[in-house]
Amino acid sequence: MKNKSALLAGILAGMSSPATIYAQPSYPRLVGSDMERLRGDVSRVGNDFSTVIDSEHAKEQAASYTK
Repeated sequence: MKNKSALLAGILAGMSSPATIYAQPSYPRLVGSDMERLRGDVSRVGNDFSTVIDSEHAKEQAASYTK
C-alpha cells in the first residue's frame, strides 16, 4: 500500500509540474545597499574564521599539555 501511495504521489507531482513553470517567483526584499550587504557577508565570514582559529588553537594547546 505504501508503494502505491508513493507512486500515486509521484504521478500527481509530475502532472502538476508544468503549472509551476508559470508560478510567480518570490524573491526576498533586500535591505541596504550592495556595499552594506557585502560588508555584512565579509564580517560573518571573518567571524567564522575567527571561531575556527580559536577552536583549533585551543585544541593545539590542549594537545601540547597532554604530551
